[in-house]
Amino acid sequence: MTASASTFPPLLVTPPAGGFDRAAARDLVKESGLATALHKLVRAPFGHTVLSLRALDAAIEAADLALQAGEALHAALLEDIARAGSLALPEPTRDQRMFVGAFTLTVLGDATAPRLALVAPTPEVHGELESDGLEDLLVRPAREAVKSALAMAGKYLEVQAQRQPGATSPRLDEREVWAVTTLHAFVLQLAGALRRLTHAGRLRPFGVALAQRKVVVGELRYEGFQARGAEGPASDLKPVKLQDIVGNQEYLQAGLKLARDVAAYDLKARRGPKQLNPVLFGLGRPGCGKTITAHAIGNYFLDFCEQRDVPARFKVIRRTDWASSYQNASAATLVKIFKEEVYGFEGVCGVYWPDIDTAFASRGSGDLRSEEKNNLGAVFGIFDGTLIPKDGKWFMICDANYMQMDEATRSRIAQNPFTVRGPTTEGDYVHLLRDVLLGDLRPFVAHGEDAGWAEVGADLVKADLSGRSVESVANNIRAYVQDFEYPDEYFRADYDRRKQLIHQLSRRVDIAGVRREIADYVRFHREAEEREAKERFEREVEAMVQQLNAGRAATARAAAAAAREIVGE
Repeated sequence: MTASASTFPPLLVTPPAGGFDRAAARDLVKESGLATALHKLVRAPFGHTVLSLRALDAAIEAADLALQAGEALHAALLEDIARAGSLALPEPTRDQRMFVGAFTLTVLGDATAPRLALVAPTPEVHGELESDGLEDLLVRPAREAVKSALAMAGKYLEVQAQRQPGATSPRLDEREVWAVTTLHAFVLQLAGALRRLTHAGRLRPFGVALAQRKVVVGELRYEGFQARGAEGPASDLKPVKLQDIVGNQEYLQAGLKLARDVAAYDLKARRGPKQLNPVLFGLGRPGCGKTITAHAIGNYFLDFCEQRDVPARFKVIRRTDWASSYQNASAATLVKIFKEEVYGFEGVCGVYWPDIDTAFASRGSGDLRSEEKNNLGAVFGIFDGTLIPKDGKWFMICDANYMQMDEATRSRIAQNPFTVRGPTTEGDYVHLLRDVLLGDLRPFVAHGEDAGWAEVGADLVKADLSGRSVESVANNIRAYVQDFEYPDEYFRADYDRRKQLIHQLSRRVDIAGVRREIADYVRFHREAEEREAKERFEREVEAMVQQLNAGRAATARAAAAAAREIVGE
């Protein structure tokens, strides 16, 4: 298992009010020439504009924080060297100096970019800065490295001003926005060059080592060279807990075990204690709980790792994240996501890919496009371990409603398949409807009629509703209970009185009402399905009639043409 962050002293850089030494940082920005470059581009009547001054303030604040972070990391490095016990401390190696410089400039970029985004639109950046000379820049002391980076930003503005028309716009507002946006583009491109060096280059081992300790700089928590909010990783997981999952226990337990096994990956040795199949595949009808189960596993994984100081991330793959209208761009983006965001993350990672079957077309199809072939190739590389190693550092949960994939795809994705059924027993359905979905309304729903819930469970089993359909029933019941108007007293009352009024105004539903809601839902959908089936039948009959009529017309025309030929002869 990875070493706990508590094994090493934490690296905490907390800026006081007003910063560490803003005056020195301001002098540094001035000496670098960045302020002069902005001034020349904006060409305001009285020097700088409010916008350009805010951009410079962003650079000053970021430089102040980055300098302190670099010095703190340099001190921590010397402490580690001193643990050898010798008073004759050796000088840090070139790679160690590069490591400190890379972290310093990473903090500079991470602090500058969001501040500039508040001032002007965020630019779209495709590519990164050339790495020529970057290593020589990083070996310099923190102050010199920051000053050089700011000077590069000023030169970048001057070069881009000669290439792009926005810099010479006659309007001041357009010139200032162009200048700040271009400065932001430089920051993002520098970050890309640093990321290549720290995530895939010679500094990658230092990132792994840095991930072993708690590093907080300002409002950012660093896991290696990767920053996230200090309060925790940004996550698009739904707030679902394990106790919210009804049914699907075999699938759930398999996912939890896989999550724990991945959490045990040794980041220092870069190997896991077990040989794992990292892909968990679930097949089930729409609404059976595949998504909610995966989100519960993801939340469990993040909580499990956080409690043990294991850097972790959980990513949900959505089609909008990678699908592109540009040829071959989709496959390239998929590769980038898994190489950089999943395996390149300095920690363990979980992934959820819902409806994975929609990403592929069957290779047996005669009209398989080049784009789809590339998508298949990229995903095959993920599952085969040729794109990123299957070494226990990551796992993926994926699911599908239908197995509409060819054999080669199924054999790779469904190596560990589970059928996800959702609630199946009377107890499952009652727990889902009464305790999970309507738990906060228990005083108003069949209160004191516990024996009647068995009939509700039997109704739901007979109807064979999916979990999503049960949620629709619950929402209908909730709407009925909460169908009341607020009296004037409510708006003058305190919190306790408001709760009392809501309790008095809420409508009550008995067991008969619950069963009636279920029956109405089932009847509505049955009638809708019958109407849809009838309409589909009519459409098919109409199409067949049109085909028959077309056939008759074609036969008549052919006969007429033949008759004309005979007469002509």
